[in-house]
Amino acid sequence: MTESEQRQRAQVIDTRAEVLLREVEAKAKLAEIKANQSASELAALHLSTWAGAYMTLMVTIFLFAAIFLDPSSLGTITGLITLVVTSLAAILKSIVDGKTADAEENGNGKQPKAE
Repeated sequence: MTESEQRQRAQVIDTRAEVLLREVEAKAKLAEIKANQSASELAALHLSTWAGAYMTLMVTIFLFAAIFLDPSSLGTITGLITLVVTSLAAILKSIVDGKTADAEENGNGKQPKAE
């Protein structure tokens, strides 16, 4: 192996090491950010991601109940499913309202105009 090939190989190794080092630093920074999140932020993130799946599951359960259960128990089941869907919708609304209020407090949101 010639000297120029050795230098080129050493440069490739140095570049790969630098890339790996930056990846480790980025992963550490992401882990630190996740560790500093509050429970409400984590819940908001989870619900904003999975609320659609939860709503779809509730509708599927409702349809299953409407098709296969006795009409006498159908009212109870649909009432409970309606309660869960309404609660999820209220939680999602509070998450959206909470983020809007935080943006206004930080000066990032639009301030209401005084008349």
